Amino acid sequence: MLEVCVDSLESALNAIHGGADELEICSSLTEGGLTPSAGLVKEISSVVNKIGTGSTIYKGCPTHCACQGLLKQPKLNVMIRCRTGSDFCYTDQEMDTMLADVVILKQMNVDRFVFGALTNIQNIDEVKCADIITKANKIPVTFHRAFDVSRDPIVSINKVIQLGFDRILTSGQRDFADNDEAIVLIRNLQNSFGDQIDIMPGAGVNCGNARLFIDLGCKIVHSSCKGTRILPKMNNHLNMGTGDSEHLYITDVNIVKKMKEILQQIK
Repeated sequence: MLEVCVDSLESALNAIHGGADELEICSSLTEGGLTPSAGLVKEISSVVNKIGTGSTIYKGCPTHCACQGLLKQPKLNVMIRCRTGSDFCYTDQEMDTMLADVVILKQMNVDRFVFGALTNIQNIDEVKCADIITKANKIPVTFHRAFDVSRDPIVSINKVIQLGFDRILTSGQRDFADNDEAIVLIRNLQNSFGDQIDIMPGAGVNCGNARLFIDLGCKIVHSSCKGTRILPKMNNHLNMGTGDSEHLYITDVNIVKKMKEILQQIK
């Protein structure tokens, strides 16, 4: 299966038309993905609910567009992460915010939440993670790439499993999942824990290496399948964000289709 991370309605539509099995809905993917707005989740959910009804799923999308017959309803997974930063060590106020987000987003019938928290010495924060699991209340939760900055991957994955997470997103504790050392760790995690939790490789997963992770035994991969759009150049030279102010990343429908073709060939 393929999970595509999206941070806009346009990217979600492209991922759906490309055949993504699941969407990870975020805001600010340039920051690693933050909690999306309720409005974005509502709009994407509305689109997904129209699939299979025979009606136009979104204005501007013809009822009988080229891929209409191939469209399927992807699962909607929602990131819960209130701020940027690689520490994943949250204050009580930050946790109150994220727990409130879970309560609100649960009302939109999402399929999964995505969360991770660490202590100040980079161990799994069992208390804060348990709070999210409890608040999610039967909705499954993925432990995200906070795992990749945790101190001991084996100790960490055991705690994640014990807490009740059923999926873990990892780049093998390296910048990219196809790094040689990352592959060794992902293989070890899959062989040792794959029957207890889904190991989902992400970060740098693309059409050129997706087969590798399926060959390791992983059942699902995570990718942005993104293309680049050049933004209009401004004359005042002010940068209104921490990311690249001249580029916008949008999910490319053709990359999603290609990725799905590769994954289907593996089956």
